[in-house]
Amino acid sequence: MGDSEELKRINENLETLNDRLKSLEEEIEKIREESIPRKLSLDDLFQELAGALVVALTMSLSEEMWELAQKLSWLHIAFVFIFVLVVANFFVCYGNRKQWAQQTVLGFLQLRLLTSAVISLTVSAFVVALLGIYPTFVSGIENYLKVVLFVASFSVIGSLGLDMAR
Repeated sequence: MGDSEELKRINENLETLNDRLKSLEEEIEKIREESIPRKLSLDDLFQELAGALVVALTMSLSEEMWELAQKLSWLHIAFVFIFVLVVANFFVCYGNRKQWAQQTVLGFLQLRLLTSAVISLTVSAFVVALLGIYPTFVSGIENYLKVVLFVASFSVIGSLGLDMAR
């Protein structure tokens, strides 16, 4: 009887060790999956949309934004937008290496930046029109486009920020 009890105890210990080993393997797999950079997915696009919408709404409600956008020249508005895109491109490329996979368009433009810029421009155009800023407070298509581009400059930052916060 002593040998059978000893075998039973050894068998229980082996089962316990096997359960612990399975648990450790699952944890290792989770860590491995987290270390693999994520490619752009539909969830990311919705996060970019939410970030762009929050910032576009906030910025569009500021009368100072409309006035400044209307007073600035096209060169200045374009410079602000391009400057934000260049900085954001470096941020996407080098700032979040562990989470985001490097996906480029034309070999240098980050896919996340491109989607974020398109979403931000679309959301900004929609918000400025939806809130009645154009044509009520901003007259003329040229001024409307300036306001949209100026608001979108900040919206890109919110879009990428919310996507990275996940």
